[in-house]
Amino acid sequence: MECLKYIQLEHQQWDEYIAKIEGSTFSYTSVKINFDVEYSLFLKENESMILLEDNQPIAAVILYIEEDNGTYSVSWSKGYVPVPVIHQGLTYKQQEKIMKKSLEYIEKIAGKYGCQSILLRFDPLVNPANTSKLYNYNVLLKEQYQDKSTLTQMIDLRQEEKILRSEIRKGHKSDIKRGCCQITFYDKDNITESIIEEYKRIYELDAGKVTRNSEMYMHYYNFVKAGEGLVALANCEGENVAVLIATLYKDTAYYSSYAELTEQLQGKPAGHQLQWNTILELKQRGIAFYEIGEQVFGEYPRGSEEAKLVNISAFKRGFGGYTTAMFRGEKIFGKNEKRVK
Repeated sequence: MECLKYIQLEHQQWDEYIAKIEGSTFSYTSVKINFDVEYSLFLKENESMILLEDNQPIAAVILYIEEDNGTYSVSWSKGYVPVPVIHQGLTYKQQEKIMKKSLEYIEKIAGKYGCQSILLRFDPLVNPANTSKLYNYNVLLKEQYQDKSTLTQMIDLRQEEKILRSEIRKGHKSDIKRGCCQITFYDKDNITESIIEEYKRIYELDAGKVTRNSEMYMHYYNFVKAGEGLVALANCEGENVAVLIATLYKDTAYYSSYAELTEQLQGKPAGHQLQWNTILELKQRGIAFYEIGEQVFGEYPRGSEEAKLVNISAFKRGFGGYTTAMFRGEKIFGKNEKRVK
């Protein structure tokens, strides 16, 4: 088995390998890796690699080393790194074997840097139809990771439009009908830097400040220009008032970013109209599964960050689809604990 590190390859070479791995998603592409590397304030090393067997790619391992106040970890922006994606064309036993070796490699690199923790997450778009045995459960638990799983919402766009429409919450249907915005979509054929500048303007006005997302706005241009992104812009009475960005790869899409000028909208449901039109546009473009985002449940004090996340989750579920697992795991090491060498 041969290992090729990301830093050894041209971006085009990396992406050609990724495209050949059945089950690979946007999370493993060079444009996403470049975004990750620049976005994180803590990242020290990018040890990502491709595994080859008989000169064919069989797995991709995303591996970032971060440092915060002298403490090292395998993580991204102090959060979770995508778990290795294993070629799903292989047999289940082969996939299991390669996953185990990939996790051992991660732990070996973690030991090299003296990492105190490893944080890994499954990308639900690797196995959206729940057909892969390897990705149907949290395989990290076999390797003594602590279970930190959460939930996400998925929409199966292979269904007929009337079925998709029937699953929408009644209140959402009403708000979609009340939408009065003109929706324009931008892809690799018509995207311009000025459209991404408009995203940045709306995003910062919505947030009330410059954020890491808005600082990284040109990466969204790169996503779209590479054919791996779609921008939806809502214009109401001659003014751009809302923007949605989805990332695309093969037959999957992910709801990546949304911002609106709430005061100018004056209660007009641009977000509902924009999301539904995006769902239809993605379906028309041959996207089979659209991950609309993490789901948070529970009762929290009004106005708290947790309560806000619960409300956002409810908004997303209003467009139908199904709630599915987002497996995650964390392995923590003591200062003197042995790791794989």
